[in-house]
Amino acid sequence: MNGISVFLLVIFVLFVVQAVGGYFQVKDYRRAVRRVHKLGNVGIGQKKGRLLSGNIVMIACDQNGVITGGEIMEGLSFLTKFKPISEFLGKELVGTSIYEYLDEVRNFEKKRRKYYKGYIRALEALDMRFQGNTL
Repeated sequence: MNGISVFLLVIFVLFVVQAVGGYFQVKDYRRAVRRVHKLGNVGIGQKKGRLLSGNIVMIACDQNGVITGGEIMEGLSFLTKFKPISEFLGKELVGTSIYEYLDEVRNFEKKRRKYYKGYIRALEALDMRFQGNTL
C-alpha cells in the first residue's frame, strides 16, 4: 500500500466513526427530548461551537412558566451525553420562572449573551410558545 491509499483508508475510517457516533448522539437526543417532555412544555436552544465546545439546552416548564427541569449536552466530541441542569446564573433552575431568567438575560452585554446563547434560546422558545397560546 502506498501513502495515498493509507491516507484515504484513514479518512474513510474517521468518516465511518463520525457517522456511527452521530447516530448514537441523535439517539441520545431523542431520549433526552422524551425525558424532558414528560416534565412539561419544552424549549430547546443551541449554541454552536466553532473551535470551542457548543451546547444543546432543553428546559421544561409548566403552564405557568415555572421551570420543572432541564438537561444540557455540552462538549466537542460525539461521545458527550445529556446531563441534568441543576442551576443557572447562580439560582436553582427548578422552581424558577422562565420570565425571571428572561428579564435577567435581556440585560446582559453582547459577549455574555453569546456565552449563554443555548439557555437564552430555550427560554425564548418557551416564551414564544406561551405567547402563541394567548393570541
